[in-house]
Amino acid sequence: MDETGIDHVVELLEDGLLSTGEVVAEFEARFSSFVGRSHGVAVASGSVALELALEASFEAGDRIALSPYNCGSMLYSVLRANLRPVFVDADSKTAGLDPDALAEAAPLDGAVSAHLFGHPARINDIKEVCEQLGATLVDDFAQAPGATAHGEPVGSVGSVGICSFGATKNLTTAEGGIVVTDDATVADYVRDQRTNTHDVTPPPRSVRMNDLEAAVGLSQLDSYGATTDRKRAVATIYRERLSELPVNLLPVQPWATDVYHAFPVLTPDANRLAAHLDEREIGTSRLYETPLHEYDAAPPVDGEYPVAERFADEVVLLPIHGQVTDSQARTVVDAVAGFYANQ
Repeated sequence: MDETGIDHVVELLEDGLLSTGEVVAEFEARFSSFVGRSHGVAVASGSVALELALEASFEAGDRIALSPYNCGSMLYSVLRANLRPVFVDADSKTAGLDPDALAEAAPLDGAVSAHLFGHPARINDIKEVCEQLGATLVDDFAQAPGATAHGEPVGSVGSVGICSFGATKNLTTAEGGIVVTDDATVADYVRDQRTNTHDVTPPPRSVRMNDLEAAVGLSQLDSYGATTDRKRAVATIYRERLSELPVNLLPVQPWATDVYHAFPVLTPDANRLAAHLDEREIGTSRLYETPLHEYDAAPPVDGEYPVAERFADEVVLLPIHGQVTDSQARTVVDAVAGFYANQ
């Protein structure tokens, strides 16, 4: 956060303005405009945003498609909303929901599509399948705000979109989330539910974003372009040098722009490569090592999800954030090269 953002937070602390107020409203307006939506309602976390979006969009018992290669909070939000998860395999080129597999999962009442690693899923194809099936599309763009698909902002497609602003996200408010939509009824539902001072059904809860978090978010929006440019510069170095090594990279699709929430490499040696880098104090992550269909909370399944399982087994995330320098990026790829030189 830059000095202007810090000054804003200090001013709010001094004035005692700590709850949901004008700063949250400003952040909601700016962020919803940023992603091309008419309404934005900020809440306490991304998982809360997803849960409320699901409640506003579906009825108990509805069948909701999601990829097994996702974070556990997606499955838990579906279950807490009393919906039935239907697992659909991931797409091998984007790691998002596979629209071809989605078409074979009918009947469905809805789908939750996530854009992983900062790259858009095949969202237009997913939307088309949902329309053919009469299913409502919820667009989870927590890892990709600012990315575009076919020239349109990620988060602008589907009935409702949700974004997380957790500490590890591209755009953070330390904690928080938002529901964005063009449907005023959905926005009103979420707004009523986030504060436990309304006489509404179902009973509301206290899951507001506060003005301090929103002030951090406004500062993040101001610097987001520069942060994304830095990450893209690092990604260029990674792509140029890793293309010569025996790892697989997910390409940027010609119809998409990537904001690089993460930089995945795929290798059957994932655990050993991660250990090699960790020994050299290069932080890595093995994201979603357990596919959702293998969670204890998941319903029994009889399908196969080879792409999701491959991602779970093979993905290693290299460090990429707004403070990674070109020199540090070269050090990372040199370390990866060193691992394979010793094989």
